[in-house]
Amino acid sequence: MLDTLALKRVGNFDSTTIAQLTDAVGAGVESVSAAGALALDSYVTELTVSGTKAYTLAAPTVAGQRKRIVCVSAASTPLGTVTISSPDTTTGFACSSTFTFDTVGQAIELTATGATVPLWRCTRVQRAGGVVDAVVVGTTVLTGLNLWIRYCLSVTATVSSTTTKGIPNGSCVGERCIVTNSTAASTPVGSITGLFTGLINETYTTLGAIGVAASTTVTGDMAMLEWTGSAWAILFQSGITLS
Repeated sequence: MLDTLALKRVGNFDSTTIAQLTDAVGAGVESVSAAGALALDSYVTELTVSGTKAYTLAAPTVAGQRKRIVCVSAASTPLGTVTISSPDTTTGFACSSTFTFDTVGQAIELTATGATVPLWRCTRVQRAGGVVDAVVVGTTVLTGLNLWIRYCLSVTATVSSTTTKGIPNGSCVGERCIVTNSTAASTPVGSITGLFTGLINETYTTLGAIGVAASTTVTGDMAMLEWTGSAWAILFQSGITLS
C-alpha cells in the first residue's frame, strides 16, 4: 500500500491530487474520539470509545477503496456504533449495516465492490469481548453486538432469546464466535435463535437445551460457530440441541 510520503511524491506534492489519490487507494490513519463521520480519505480509523458514541461511514467513492476501523480504547461503559452507508447485500457477502465497538482490539476491514455504484464489502472481522454472564437469555438484546468473540449465557428457568435477542449474523466468511453457558439456575432450560447449519448442511434456527439440569455439563454447554456467508456453521457442540 502507498504510504503518505509516496502519495505526495506521486501527486507531485499538489494537495488536491494527493487528496484524490488518498481517497482512491486508502492511506493514512485518523484518530477519532468524538461521535460523527469517519474519514473516507484515511485507510485506518482508530476509535477511542468512551460512553455511548455514534459514528457513520459514508458510501465508498471508487471500486477497490479500503477502510479499516479498529477500537484502540474503550472506557466508561463503552458502546460505539458505526453505521455503514451502502453495505454490500450480495448473497454470501452481505455486510451488516451497523457494527458495535465496545472492546479494545475489535476491528473490521472493508473493501469497495466493483459495482457501478460501489458498496462496502466486509473482508475481515476481528472479534473480541463478551464477558462472563454478558447475555441473560430472554432479556439481553444482541442487535448490533456483532463483534464479540464470546456470547456467555446466563439461563434461569425456561427462557428463550429470539428476534433482537438472538445471535447476530456474521459479515465475513470465516469469522468465528463461541456461545457458552456459565450460569444455570432454577431448573434451567434455555435457547437462543440465529441462523445455523450442521455438518451436512442441515438448517437450524435455534441452539437449545442450554443449561438443562439433566445435562452432565450444565454450565459448560457450548458451541463454536463459523460464518459461511449465509449461516453459522456448527464446528463443535457440547451439551446442546439444534432445531
